[in-house]
Amino acid sequence: MNTDYELFAFDVDGTLLERDGTLASSTRQFLARLSQHHRVTLATGRSISSARPWIDKLKITTPAVLYHGAVVYNTLGKRSLYEAHIPGELARKVFVAARGFPVHPQIYPSLNDPYVYVSEMTPPIRTFLNREGLSEKLIDDETALLAAGPIKLLFIGDPEELPALEDKLRTVAPELVIMRSEKKYVEVLPPGVSKGAALAWLCEYLDIPLARTVAVGDQMIDLSMIKLAGLGVAMAHSKSDLQVRADAIIAQISELEALL
Repeated sequence: MNTDYELFAFDVDGTLLERDGTLASSTRQFLARLSQHHRVTLATGRSISSARPWIDKLKITTPAVLYHGAVVYNTLGKRSLYEAHIPGELARKVFVAARGFPVHPQIYPSLNDPYVYVSEMTPPIRTFLNREGLSEKLIDDETALLAAGPIKLLFIGDPEELPALEDKLRTVAPELVIMRSEKKYVEVLPPGVSKGAALAWLCEYLDIPLARTVAVGDQMIDLSMIKLAGLGVAMAHSKSDLQVRADAIIAQISELEALL
């Protein structure tokens, strides 16, 4: 494969992985060929505990973007190169505001903490944790975790209810990034965090021009990196708002080979 691109950044869920959470053999084979001559990495909303199996399985040696850009993680040294947290007071404001909505909250306190913290185990949270391969810890009082400044907060709810929640959270904490990562998930991230900003940081760290990068995703939360990359690619099942801003659209990751 001949290409001038040096770095390839892939979203995980819905992009590298099929809808059922599996990795297609054609995707695995293409990534193996791609990795022989180019840097390949992940750009995901997953925590390190959730992303680690795929980092290992795909032999990702380039630093990975985690938590939608709140962390750039050295996959070989197993440490963060860049890390952002939600200020404690803003985390508290968001959590208090969300109590007025029928949602299921989760707290992700720190990079090296493998647990997701929840006040009760509900079916939507159980489904999410099973999908992500994560374990939970039940807490009676979230005050200390929020005050310490978590990396992110996630709220699961009915897609029809979530726009009102997003509006409310943007009102009480306009400094934070409030994003719909999937139709049932609203995620709260530190100020200025995005996959695009993390990709730019990583390119500077690796001394690779953004023009020589490829970014692939399937959700609007991937838009920032798709716009910044030299070649921004949207999956065919993504929303039209994402597709019209991408440079190319593919149905399967292996189609990149012909595109390049």
